[in-house]
Amino acid sequence: MRIFSLKMLLNFVVAFCATQTAFAQSTPISDFFPEIKILASNGPAEGYFFMGSKGLTANGASHYITIIDNFGTPVFFRKTNSATASMRLLDDGRIAYMHGVPRKLIFLDSMLEISEIYSAQGYKTNPHDWDVSKAGNVLLMGVAPRTVDMTQFVLDGNPEAKALDLIVQEFDNMNNLLFTWNSADHFEITDANENSSYVDFSKKQLDYVHANGICYDSDTSFLISCRHMDEITKVDKRTGEIIWRLGGKKNQFQFINDELKFSHQHCIRKLENGNILLFDNGNLHNPQYSSAVEYQLDEENKTATLVNRIYRNPKNYSNHEGKVQRLSNGNTLVSWGPYWPSFTEFNPDGSPALEWDFTKHSYCPRIEKYKWQTKIFETDLDSIDFGIWVADTLFQSVWVKNNSINNLDINNVETRTGFFNIKNELPILILPNDSAELKIWFNPESSETGYFNDVVTIASDSETQRIARQVKVTGHKEENIAPFATILKESSSVSIGSFIKIQFSEPVRSGTEQELNYNSIDSFVIFKKNNSVGDNVAFNASVSSNKMLITIYPESNLEESASYYLSLKSGLEDYAGNHLIPFEASFATIVTDIPEPIKSEPKIRIFPNPASSKVIIQSGGNAYLLKLYNSVGNLIRYNEFREQEHNEIDVSELSNGVYLFVIEWDGEKEIKKIIIR
Repeated sequence: MRIFSLKMLLNFVVAFCATQTAFAQSTPISDFFPEIKILASNGPAEGYFFMGSKGLTANGASHYITIIDNFGTPVFFRKTNSATASMRLLDDGRIAYMHGVPRKLIFLDSMLEISEIYSAQGYKTNPHDWDVSKAGNVLLMGVAPRTVDMTQFVLDGNPEAKALDLIVQEFDNMNNLLFTWNSADHFEITDANENSSYVDFSKKQLDYVHANGICYDSDTSFLISCRHMDEITKVDKRTGEIIWRLGGKKNQFQFINDELKFSHQHCIRKLENGNILLFDNGNLHNPQYSSAVEYQLDEENKTATLVNRIYRNPKNYSNHEGKVQRLSNGNTLVSWGPYWPSFTEFNPDGSPALEWDFTKHSYCPRIEKYKWQTKIFETDLDSIDFGIWVADTLFQSVWVKNNSINNLDINNVETRTGFFNIKNELPILILPNDSAELKIWFNPESSETGYFNDVVTIASDSETQRIARQVKVTGHKEENIAPFATILKESSSVSIGSFIKIQFSEPVRSGTEQELNYNSIDSFVIFKKNNSVGDNVAFNASVSSNKMLITIYPESNLEESASYYLSLKSGLEDYAGNHLIPFEASFATIVTDIPEPIKSEPKIRIFPNPASSKVIIQSGGNAYLLKLYNSVGNLIRYNEFREQEHNEIDVSELSNGVYLFVIEWDGEKEIKKIIIR
């Protein structure tokens, strides 16, 4: 009865607030969607991103929970009145997220209605992380303040310091408390790393554990990420005793192939192969870089062997927040907290499969990805192949069934291209347990290429929520124009740490009619030093989701002021079977040494400093060359500007840090350090 009454109360409040909003609000729900920039898309894993906003950065933005596809289209979006710490799909199909003030773990059923609410009993809930077992048990963290005389530990300690102890509680699937674990019984306050800027043993308040990750390790144990202790701890649920400690002052493991270890980490997870995965913030590394780290543990012999450490290129640093998830296809999803970019999905070889940024709108520090479809309504087809188009518009029927007890308004249909859409007039009202027919059409007459791939998003939008389902659509058109490839202009001269891009005139595949992916594309690329008979250059490559761009990532820095050769082997064709015109190209690397600053009165102004979205260069009408270097000396931009009074340089996609702007004109130079934040 206790859970039932909580559910009824919260559902009443949600319904009441939604009703009040409906009378006062007339803005379309789409106006509140995150403004997503897709920075890279190279055939990411199937599925949808589960996100909840923790912070808002755009005027007029609203907090939300949402489920979004690989192209940035929401299939579920709900405005909320407060921040969300995390959102996840459970094995039983429920959705759970940490939400509200004070924080509570909220569960949604298959109809996206609130079904259960959990919170720490007797303590303030720690919102950083939680876990649910296959049996439905729930692990929550809490915070317990206690007064400690710190003069017994440090000379300048506070005699009435407040230590924040970690509480771990487990509940069964009926919300009954099973046990409580208190860090005060097992940790010492001085286990915290005093070299951290977050730890000061003389302060009034001591957040010595700062637990930010928890997960089930087995039926009888769980893992905790203790950020301020630089430690992962394994605890026996039956006795409460510590089984082992990895990292930090009380480390019991020998690290193999990993002198760096991890620092101020987030998000501990145990993988299906038994390894552990974590997000290494790297606060105390020198230099400070963040990465996803996987270890193979030998718990008997106490060894931790580094399996992989994945960095972004160029490297990224998140001093707080962050999340890592291993996807079912082997990709690794890394959330960068509140920093640019919002997340990167990595292929197993470390190349980017997908990268988004929406930090100008909001941030979601813990983003996860799952395969999912709403149960509120369904379509009889998940995909349609229209076959070959000749002259007339082609039509296919899709039936939409309403599974809910409420009327369903289909009032919005979206596609990414102009070659597919629906014939029906909207809105379409579907009664409970009833169905309606949608007529989807395909007409590629205006296109010069022969392959078409899209998604039809069928949505029911209100002023506070979107519920949608997607149908994949493909089609072909006869054409006999051979595709061709070119090396992109910015790849004709690159810095030694850069990547190289080859653009196709239309989507391509292999001659065996197989889709290209990051695994197969490497075999088609020839990369050599100097010329076609030079030494091979080791590389990884990825192909874009639209199959029109190859990005080549050298495994190590290229040589300065050197020539390189690229070509593509035969065996590539467009989707109409036309073979790719033979391709080969050369490019040169440029010197990345940064000259010493010239101390003179500036003749060109560069401002503002610090900057966030743009940097303005006032040149007095001079033509000039701009070279932009990052903090480790890599050239990341190289542009020529004609005679203009000023130019605005977009820096919104640069990560936070210090950059060097080098302006050259008529044999003169102006150099300025700019902070991007």
